[in-house]
Amino acid sequence: MSKLYPSVIMYCAIALIFSGCAQSTYQQGNHLYNNLAYSAATERYQAALKKKDIPDAKIRLADSYRLTNQSEMAEKYYREVVEMPTAQPIHRLYFAQMLMRNGKSDEARHWFTQYLEAKPNDRDARTMLASIDSIEVFKSDSLRYAVELSPLNSNSSSFATVFYNNGIVFASDRNASGSKRNAEWTGRPFLDLYYAKHEADDKWGMPVALKGDVNGMYHDGPATFSSDGNTMYFTRNNYLNKRSTPNSDRVINLRIFSAVNNNGEWGNIREFPLNHKEYSVGHPTINSKGDVLYFVSDMPGGYGGTDLWMSRKTGENTWSEPTNMGADINTAYNEAFPYLQNDTVLYFASQGHANMGGLDVFESLYDGQKWSAPQNMKYPINTASDDFAYSVDAKGEMGFLSSNRNGNKDIDQVFAVSKKDIRCLLDGLAIDKKTKLPMGNVTVELVNKSTREKKRFTTNADGKFDFKLEHANDYVVSGSYPQYFTATADVNTNNRRLVETIPVILELDMIVIEKAIVMDNIYYDLDKWDIRSDAAVELNKLVKLLDENPNIVIELSSHTDSRSSDAYNQSLSQKRAESAVKYIVSNGVDKDRISAKGYGESKLVNKCGNGIQCSEEEHQQNRRTEFKVTKIKE
Repeated sequence: MSKLYPSVIMYCAIALIFSGCAQSTYQQGNHLYNNLAYSAATERYQAALKKKDIPDAKIRLADSYRLTNQSEMAEKYYREVVEMPTAQPIHRLYFAQMLMRNGKSDEARHWFTQYLEAKPNDRDARTMLASIDSIEVFKSDSLRYAVELSPLNSNSSSFATVFYNNGIVFASDRNASGSKRNAEWTGRPFLDLYYAKHEADDKWGMPVALKGDVNGMYHDGPATFSSDGNTMYFTRNNYLNKRSTPNSDRVINLRIFSAVNNNGEWGNIREFPLNHKEYSVGHPTINSKGDVLYFVSDMPGGYGGTDLWMSRKTGENTWSEPTNMGADINTAYNEAFPYLQNDTVLYFASQGHANMGGLDVFESLYDGQKWSAPQNMKYPINTASDDFAYSVDAKGEMGFLSSNRNGNKDIDQVFAVSKKDIRCLLDGLAIDKKTKLPMGNVTVELVNKSTREKKRFTTNADGKFDFKLEHANDYVVSGSYPQYFTATADVNTNNRRLVETIPVILELDMIVIEKAIVMDNIYYDLDKWDIRSDAAVELNKLVKLLDENPNIVIELSSHTDSRSSDAYNQSLSQKRAESAVKYIVSNGVDKDRISAKGYGESKLVNKCGNGIQCSEEEHQQNRRTEFKVTKIKE
């Protein structure tokens, strides 16, 4: 005991020392966290947790990773947080969001459900839960756009590209000035605005920082430009003339400023009059007349998080009171990065609408009176990562997208977007009807029923063929091969998705000379041979077959059951066969290609001969119309 006692004392002393160190490190993390220095806070919380399990440090560590867009690390720690006794419903929501952002939608479904059990009235969380079931639908038009990493990127965050002066302007923390000052929130350099000139095709000049007073001490960007290119509205931290103005919580919010172009240098910096030190106003986009500005703010009166707002210019530097864009556009979560195309299409990013995870890009259309309900831009514009700041040229054919999808969860990059040929694709296969094996050397013809335009294709050994189809059109596709009946299929692109693959299988049936083929549903009134309307429907199919196979000669035959005399049945069947042939010839078929033959009851297909009692169904089997190919013309 005497030897053990000092060891116990020493162990307790060491434990107290480490506990004290852990508490001090945790408090350092809190100081950084409260000052929005989340990147540095993560280091302090990590250090504290190595020494002692502090539940609140774990929560704030998870929050810090979430707020710096490190979704994988945030998922790791929220996974522990949600199992703690002190966990709150909001932690389950954050965990679900991180899971979704990391592509784990099935697990995210469970935690969204857990959150909604505690917060059943959260409409937007319900939308996010429902969106999990839409992910595959969002991927359905994946051929509509091509998305490629832009050469404009460097080892930095770059985003929010807008078109300007035969080039583009975007925000980046590439730190061209060489400043050693970093933003506390991210731990990375402050953002500046850069310009890159469009040289040719997808070639861009080296990005250079905008000249003048626009790039300052803290964050600058994103920006938007008047149609004449002489006025820029841009986002920056709340400072002017090198003086920053924090709010009552000592946070330097975002504000919108304007600048004027003077021979390539930006100056005459002025504040947007709707700025306020107690909330952020930023991410501007302006209409072509320069009198309506759309922007993002967390000002009072919104729906939660950051909302999209708009204001109209009323004077030289006066603007109307901001108008919230409403519940169709805004949610209880964040909406950001609006971009106005041709004054009638608004693109923006949202966390709250049905999405694929993180921020997704949405599209809303203006009909002259109101903006439509936003539509998800789907894959590949959107992914499970953060996708935002979508901009597109006036024609809607080329644009840019910002995203952290490229494996750098804490670095945003610019992706070039081009609109592809958004037509449906007919994906076809020609096979032998009997063997189901693919057929090569089949001549496949596609005909547009409206324009009569024709396209042809010859299948390879794999029997495959494909055609691009225009939207809202009707087509017929046919496959022909020697000694086979031509196979056809009708295809239409009405009510199809913008990009959709339409499968078509053409089953070609080998022609067997003298093989009888029964025609279904050819009926006559008792003791008559007139062609009824229901029989005409079936005979029209034979007209179509003869039109599609102009080299065949056929015999059309009529058969009766055994009731009535042999002579009567023979006469009746001949009249019926001749009546059917007359109908077919009247529809444009050469009379030399078809002959009529009545067989009466001479070719019964079952036992029901004269004097044998049979059911009506058995007699019906014998009352039939057939045709057979008698010759294939060279």
